[in-house]
Amino acid sequence: MKLKRYNFIFLLLFFTIFIANCNKKDSEDYVIPEISEKNPIAVIITPNTALRIDPLIFTSRIAQLKKGEVGEIIDRSSEMKTVGKAKDYWYKIKLANGISGWVFGSNMNILKDSDKDHVSSFLSEFWEKETAVLGEALHGKWWSVNRFNDFTNHCLEIYKDGKYKSYTKGSQRKTEGEYNFDFNNNQIIFLKGTTFEGDLNYFQRGDEYTLIKESEKNEMRFKKINANPEAETEIEKMGSQDINEGADIKKENEG
Repeated sequence: MKLKRYNFIFLLLFFTIFIANCNKKDSEDYVIPEISEKNPIAVIITPNTALRIDPLIFTSRIAQLKKGEVGEIIDRSSEMKTVGKAKDYWYKIKLANGISGWVFGSNMNILKDSDKDHVSSFLSEFWEKETAVLGEALHGKWWSVNRFNDFTNHCLEIYKDGKYKSYTKGSQRKTEGEYNFDFNNNQIIFLKGTTFEGDLNYFQRGDEYTLIKESEKNEMRFKKINANPEAETEIEKMGSQDINEGADIKKENEG
């Protein structure tokens, strides 16, 4: 009896430590570095931003920074440089993990007030705007396609207010819920599940987005076919045989 009691206490202690560690990991997604000299703060505003050894576009890349990462500005190039169509300074920044390198100025937003509350407030507003912009871009009706770009059986309605519907062709049953964005991993997280059993990665090329589900067996892509998520499309009027044969249906205009 005494042994069972000790086992129970041990298990309770183990799970307490485990949960605490999990919560700690979630809170450190975007760490604000300690500022000793009240230097300005840099917030990365573009995805896949290079952190380079020297303030030159052709120098080696130390790391690839994600949108929303934060660093302390510790130096600036003596003169402006042109990269692509942008003209700006290079800034040397120090990350919370101690790594430092140079980032081109057009890839960041500079906060002169380095107070943690101010930075946290800026990041909160920043992600709120990013969520609204991405939600607007993905708003519409999406249909699954195979690697040959033929339409298959899954439909996804994404709404800019954070809701979605997932269903298969010909089925009256729809999975409905809310979604979140994981900006760290470029993912849409569907909180109530989907008919294709998973979440999706989003990729942007120009003004167009592609949604992809990667698995060990195959890759499923989703193509936006209408800017109105509730619009009835030609694909839904087709028979399953037509879809499986990969009928060539062009993307519909906004409706």
